[in-house]
Amino acid sequence: MKISVILPCYNAERYLNACFESLFAQSMRDFEVIFIDDGSLDGSLAIARRCAGRDDRIRVFAQENQGVSAARNLGLSHARGEWITFVDGDDILPPDALETLLSGAAEDVDMVVCPHETFDERGHARRVWPETRWYRQNGEQKKNAAVLRLIEGDCVLNIMCGKLIRRALIEREHIRLVSGVKMAEDALFNLETVLCARNIAYVHHVAYRYRIHSASATGSRRNSEWEAHLPWLVAMRNMLARRGELERYYAPLLNSFALRLYKDGGIRGVVREFNTKVKPYLALDGLTRAKMTPYGRVVWALCRRGRYPTAYPLIAVVQMMKRKCGEAAFALRAEREKPR
Repeated sequence: MKISVILPCYNAERYLNACFESLFAQSMRDFEVIFIDDGSLDGSLAIARRCAGRDDRIRVFAQENQGVSAARNLGLSHARGEWITFVDGDDILPPDALETLLSGAAEDVDMVVCPHETFDERGHARRVWPETRWYRQNGEQKKNAAVLRLIEGDCVLNIMCGKLIRRALIEREHIRLVSGVKMAEDALFNLETVLCARNIAYVHHVAYRYRIHSASATGSRRNSEWEAHLPWLVAMRNMLARRGELERYYAPLLNSFALRLYKDGGIRGVVREFNTKVKPYLALDGLTRAKMTPYGRVVWALCRRGRYPTAYPLIAVVQMMKRKCGEAAFALRAEREKPR
């Protein structure tokens, strides 16, 4: 079996038939579908069983409602394919999606990433490309750039779907989704996967169509960025510490914490609330300063002394300029590499 498609579902009756039809239409045929019903109250489970009757590649499992992370973990435990990909019940795949993903699955690659397309009920579609050209790096530089983008929030890297992950990596490193993290749980899983992967491939072709509607994660609104993201931020800190990478990525992690305060209340929000909300999580003892980048040592010292909020306006400007310069450098190199 080449690919295991894990499809968690909760009350997706309205869209589920379209999702299954897009799987039936795949140009690549060597795959299985592991459908996990997470205690749906509508007809989702009946639709899945009916589709399984049409195609014996579909296996159906049901559990009491425990959340999407638990459903995906159950799917992982039943997977038999060499590669894993995730699909949500309200989304669809282009006909060549699995074939496109497999085109990047070289011998030394553990993760394949593709861009995706969002679409809404009115038919408006938008293709979502990586926010920086991290994929143009090589080896450890590429991994490091991808980790930084995951921590900072890259729209392509962060989502669970539109990726292919080698199952042997997931099992060897015991990577699972963290239950209880309801926001950005997919970004946390992807971050740990990238940290453990030998190499990451990028295929510049849309391999996933993400439906935006009122009940989807993308379509829903949040009252507070800080409250919504705090469990994810803490889980990310704990995972980086467990993997021995906290010092290396301390600075971008700290800035990611501060960014949530900034999105809620601007610069004033960071200045006013950083020492009470962020400092307790990141003014840590026992860190090995020698493992930190020079910038990481600076922000760690500022955090411990309670002076990070004062420096934040300058830090925000420097980070923005660094990102813009990096994007400009990549664009210039891409222009030079164009065939004449």
